[in-house]
Amino acid sequence: MDLIVGATGNVGSQVAEQLLAAGRQVRVFTRNAAKLTDGDRVEVAIGDLMQPDSFAKALEGVEAVFMMNGVLGGDAFRRLIEITKTSGSPRIVFLSTLFAADPDSPIGRVHKDKEDVIRASGLRHSFVRAGNFMTNTFQWLETIRRDNVVYNGTGEGKTAPVAPQDIAAVVVRALTDPNAAEIYEVTGGELLTLREQVDTFSRVTGKSIRVVELRMEEAEAGLLKAGFPPFVATAVSRSYEDIRKGKMAFVRDTVQSVKNAAPATYEAWVQSQQSRLA
Repeated sequence: MDLIVGATGNVGSQVAEQLLAAGRQVRVFTRNAAKLTDGDRVEVAIGDLMQPDSFAKALEGVEAVFMMNGVLGGDAFRRLIEITKTSGSPRIVFLSTLFAADPDSPIGRVHKDKEDVIRASGLRHSFVRAGNFMTNTFQWLETIRRDNVVYNGTGEGKTAPVAPQDIAAVVVRALTDPNAAEIYEVTGGELLTLREQVDTFSRVTGKSIRVVELRMEEAEAGLLKAGFPPFVATAVSRSYEDIRKGKMAFVRDTVQSVKNAAPATYEAWVQSQQSRLA
């Protein structure tokens, strides 16, 4: 039995789908079963990560667990890992970030600290460090619909956007392969600036969209205005600056190796999501 935490999210839902397709038994841990797309094909454990007893119950009989960063602080996350260890020591696969390799990155440190908690537990584990999620495109929709604008804090910095199904394929390998690696760095197959992504979005959807450049300070102020906590706003704006400086301008062959097929292109992903991007 595999336990998926976050099965209603873009990546978690794909992990559940691909595990089911591989013939695995899947249990999902969620606060709201109504959001599940595979609710009739999975075992559902209702609970909340802030309620340790509900999580402990969900772990019964589980061989592997998929987790992501979420909203839990260090102490709460540490308690979850302790509960996991006492439940039968299943394997943990944690969705992390490429920034975890950079000790100067605030976002990276948040993820790396949780990786270190898992390492210290002695549990078998893998860390799937993903880069720029293609699903970050959904964050543009409000300003596109309101002003036909996408705000850009990353300048001409490039990333290799990766589709949720490709991240999920690597997660599934890590969950099911007894010889899985400790760290998987996951990217798409093409380096793109945000402006190039917007150009692709415009071409596929037929929308005329402007890109407005932001300095790091302006990006941070915008995040604060949008309701992000100060630490998160600072960390995210700092990650924009790191992208601007070229720190994420690389491609890894992890998806190709796992799937024996090229990762999805950004254009193909936008085409597949047109109903959600309208």
